[in-house]
Amino acid sequence: MKLGKYWLPILMVAVFETTALYAQRGQETRFDRELNTRDDQPVREFIESKENIDIKEKASNLEISGDVRFEYRSLREKGVVYFSEPTSGSYESCCGISGSPVLGQTYRALRGGRHVDGKGVPLSTNDFDVEFNVKFKYSYKKAWSYAHLQFDNPAGIRGRNECTEKFTLLDKNGNQLSSQVASRDLRWVPKGSGEQINVNLKRAYIGYNVWADGVHRFDVEVGRRKMDDIFDSEIQFTSRFDGILLKYASSIDGFSDWYINEGVFVIDERVNHFGWVAEAGLIDIMDSGLDLRYNIINWRKLCRNRCGIWNPYGFRFLNSQVTLTYTIHPKFGFSDKETPIEFYGGFLVNHLAKGSIFTHGKKKNLGWYGGVYIGNVHKQGDWSVDLEYIVVQAQAVPEYDVGSIGRGNILNENFNDVVDETFRGNHSNSSTPSHGITGHFPRRGNANFIGYRAEFLYAITDNLSIDLIGEFSNAEDKRIGGKHHYDSFEIEAIYAF
Repeated sequence: MKLGKYWLPILMVAVFETTALYAQRGQETRFDRELNTRDDQPVREFIESKENIDIKEKASNLEISGDVRFEYRSLREKGVVYFSEPTSGSYESCCGISGSPVLGQTYRALRGGRHVDGKGVPLSTNDFDVEFNVKFKYSYKKAWSYAHLQFDNPAGIRGRNECTEKFTLLDKNGNQLSSQVASRDLRWVPKGSGEQINVNLKRAYIGYNVWADGVHRFDVEVGRRKMDDIFDSEIQFTSRFDGILLKYASSIDGFSDWYINEGVFVIDERVNHFGWVAEAGLIDIMDSGLDLRYNIINWRKLCRNRCGIWNPYGFRFLNSQVTLTYTIHPKFGFSDKETPIEFYGGFLVNHLAKGSIFTHGKKKNLGWYGGVYIGNVHKQGDWSVDLEYIVVQAQAVPEYDVGSIGRGNILNENFNDVVDETFRGNHSNSSTPSHGITGHFPRRGNANFIGYRAEFLYAITDNLSIDLIGEFSNAEDKRIGGKHHYDSFEIEAIYAF
């Protein structure tokens, strides 16, 4: 089979469209979109069940699979916001030139109504997306490659979404009048939220089997994939893994199967910042259905980042996590079919966290979760239910790596966001920490939440399924960033092939 027939058109599209890779789109922050595109176990198993279907044996080596999705989400978020009012009502006093501005705060909705984002664009409580995933795997002898392209676009028509536009005036001969610039009013022209250029290279890696004898296996993989493809957690591993991965698996006769995965990945090549991560697991211990896993990941940057900050707060994370899962296969009613039920839970610690003025002198470095997953979906009539309870403290997981529910965080704030000396000098309520940070906004970020999540997946046909997801969260510690509430309901149609 000539692989160029399949790969060349897709590679051409990727080359021309990668300028929009991971761009902020629609009404979601980049982090919110990462959470939204992370498949949990029910959907993942349904999609993966279609990945091994041959097309005329796919030249005996090539496997092609994919899925098409259309989804609707209803999003609601409320939180504390700061506002500044000048005592004299003048612009100068508000900006600190004169007078003494007064800092206030209120608890209100952050989406819907007249609320806008940082660019002044309205924020709705509705979100519609159209998505297409295509995956390729080619295996030959002891080596293989895997690629996954995701086209994920906000729904809506194409429009000119600017409200004004500047242009240069010309004289009657067509010469530019450089000193005169006019403004074109675009407020009345059609607007639309649709896009058709967003491409994400989700996975692209190469693997090689170094050794396999039927009991032991050692593989090496290099390239890009999602961390949650490799390492197990419901509250972290949303980030990409761009690096090299070593995988060793074996079995202890009469006790359990076991494995070790470990790797090094790129964080910021500009400043030689790399991370490392490892996970070890015991699977089906003593044929009991019990699995035990432990993983550790190091994000720390011990020298300067690209902004010249030494040992930045945002990378002070060395996380350990222990996970337990217990699976049973009971029969319900008069059916002879066994239904798998998996009980799972995990506990996480960030070993590098320290108490600060923002955490009121206490460490907020823990995270834990528990849940039950019932059923699985592979063919028509199959169903599954997944129920979770999750707690993630403010310093437990990095902003960019929080998994599962999150907090919405439509204003894209981070726990370590600070403001300059001018802001602090004009607002007495913004205290000065001993380590030199001069001021701060509400410290919401993506962690610091207690949440619940429920998902129901049902296969209408062997390929078409409907996925329903409901989730909500509140602040774990209301003293950090104030009160906060987030909830979401999603309905998604998925056709997998």
